[in-house]
Amino acid sequence: MTKLTSNSNTSPAANPSRFIQQERAASKLCTQQINTFLESNPDRRQQTHDLIAQITQDRVLATDSSYYDTTKEQERRNTAVKIARLAQYMEHDIATARNNFANSNLIQDLQANTGKEPPLTAADLAIFDKRLSLVANIDPQLSTRVGVHLGLFGNCIRGNGTDEQINYWLQQRGAAMLRGIYGCFAMTELGHGSNVAQLQTTATYNPENRTFTINTPDLTATKWWIGGAAHSATHSVVYARLIVQGKDHGIRTFVVPLRDTDTFAMLPGVVIGDIGRKMGRDGIDNGWIQYNNVVIPQDHMLSRFVQIVHGDDGAITVRTQPQLDQISGYSALLSGRVNMVMDSFRFGAKFATIATRYAVGRQQFADKPGGKETQLLDYPLHQYRVIPQLALVYLVSPVAFKLMDNYYATLDELYRVSSAGDPKALVTVSAKLKNLFISSASLKATNTWLVAQLIDELRQTCGGHGYSQYNAFGKGYNDWVVQCTWEGDNTVLSLTSAKSILKKFGDAATRGKFDADLDGDQFGYMDPAFISQVYTGAVSPGNLNDDGEANLESYIQIWAIVLVKLLIHVGKAVKAAGRDGAVATGGDGAISKLLVQVSRFHAIYLMLQTYYRKLRDADDSHISCAASRDALWDVFRLFSLYHVDKHAGEFLQLQVLKARDLSGTVQPRLFALLARLRPECIALTDALELPDAMLNAPIGFFDGDIYHNYFGAVTQANPVEPDGAGLAPYHAALTAMLHRR
Repeated sequence: MTKLTSNSNTSPAANPSRFIQQERAASKLCTQQINTFLESNPDRRQQTHDLIAQITQDRVLATDSSYYDTTKEQERRNTAVKIARLAQYMEHDIATARNNFANSNLIQDLQANTGKEPPLTAADLAIFDKRLSLVANIDPQLSTRVGVHLGLFGNCIRGNGTDEQINYWLQQRGAAMLRGIYGCFAMTELGHGSNVAQLQTTATYNPENRTFTINTPDLTATKWWIGGAAHSATHSVVYARLIVQGKDHGIRTFVVPLRDTDTFAMLPGVVIGDIGRKMGRDGIDNGWIQYNNVVIPQDHMLSRFVQIVHGDDGAITVRTQPQLDQISGYSALLSGRVNMVMDSFRFGAKFATIATRYAVGRQQFADKPGGKETQLLDYPLHQYRVIPQLALVYLVSPVAFKLMDNYYATLDELYRVSSAGDPKALVTVSAKLKNLFISSASLKATNTWLVAQLIDELRQTCGGHGYSQYNAFGKGYNDWVVQCTWEGDNTVLSLTSAKSILKKFGDAATRGKFDADLDGDQFGYMDPAFISQVYTGAVSPGNLNDDGEANLESYIQIWAIVLVKLLIHVGKAVKAAGRDGAVATGGDGAISKLLVQVSRFHAIYLMLQTYYRKLRDADDSHISCAASRDALWDVFRLFSLYHVDKHAGEFLQLQVLKARDLSGTVQPRLFALLARLRPECIALTDALELPDAMLNAPIGFFDGDIYHNYFGAVTQANPVEPDGAGLAPYHAALTAMLHRR
């Protein structure tokens, strides 16, 4: 057999690792401190590293280059095997969490007194939730398939069920522990997705025997895209119209069995099919479901916020809690949206690391024939394409952790006050939930869009090698972009979020309604005093060309100013149009376009503000190294200026900046920051601390040996055949063509 050439290092271009090693050695950044900043605190950092080590060293969960060559059937089988492995980890993680819990004695006392396992709390699940989040970085379809059961099915019950229902489905039936039953989330229909209010599946109440009949009235009401439905799920939570005595009471949630839990045989009236191959994540068995007169007991309706009451006089009443009624229907989606912001950090970090290392190691073009070729990242335009994407990853992290903490705290408060029935407390928690919905929707939409752009832009910066499946970008993009449409289409989410922002702004601007304790953290730009200053021109963007720390807030303030001016502009446009309904439906194209920008700018404002506050506080940032602080502040400045430049049209239109500000300050400053951060790029990617097994992309491995790593992965997956052997199956067709008369 002809000998392969694979070990030659005679050409300087064949040794890209020397560039990466030199830049790593020259950096003065304290990467461990930066990683602690990105992972929120030292304890979380240690936990992340421990979990990554367990995941990447587990022979069942780990992935390698063979991951990119699997068929749909192989992916589904492998995913099922991995779910079983994760179930074992789950039991271990919950036991660990409870043993570490300060009040573990209380748990033991409760178990001894009642003979029952105490209900699982967010603290119990914290380790496993993080494990699942990290698994998503090497196998997104696995984390999603488990997340549908725990995050959507489980959280729908946890958010909408009574204490008794939560205990029954999640504890007694075992769903919370991946035991007994396996659930799916039947919200989306063939004809409706984002417009949940118009779903068509019906749940008709039968008062004579206190049951519901679940029906799919027509083809478009078929439940569609239901993860786990095709082969895995034994039960579904169904979003259906509650019909009582002929009256439609809107969309409610019901637990509907699908299959016998022992035999997996389909239950009467249930018809299920497989929706087949998708753009990505084929390890998830998405299916469609139709319900034909499926009867369930009354207590299968999740009833924390809605109850059907039979009066002594025979009258039937549907009772709801107006303050939380609408929110309850979407509570299960909150977890997914919050997790997708964290996913944006994890996924973005992976691809920013791969592309940055490649850009440092790869050389292209020389000033003269035979001269030294230039590293890709030394080209200013390449810096503009790569470094701002790395900055995005850094800015997402603090807001992702803060959003996650806020989510758990708010939901704990919701469960507590709804069980106590305290009307005043319900008003407060309802307001907190609405703010959480606004910011989670805005951050989810903006960051999943930005990371989709990040993956594709960075793929292109890697040239032809980025197109190879073995370097992660292709499968990574296909797996990622579903985030832009599921659990809330990004455009619809942006419109919904912006509509709520506009209403809050109107209340603040016209009535002075602003609760600094409740709204100040997320909506500081709505302070009536600040709105007045912007309106009168008393406040303007600060000096964006100053390295002094005293001027850092200017990089946030410019976004606060543009938000106020944009909201004033939208408010006037809505008033002039005289069609408030157009804002809700997106019926006015010009207004809708502006509203999407409101949501996007709100997210950027939140990211900058959260990052600034964390890094400013030395105790919170854990950054004592001066060089690291300087670099992190430059990342902050760069992120703000890059997006100002990206949205220059709005800044000019709203007269926040003039053309000379863009050409004379913003753009020169932007490229100066790129040049200043260029020598630290390897250290900034090292600080993300992603091992090669998480990257699974040979052109981005830590040692920087791009060509040997990549060549080895390709030839291992596609072995060279002996000379004269291994003819392709289509060889006859080719030879017939070539030998034709």
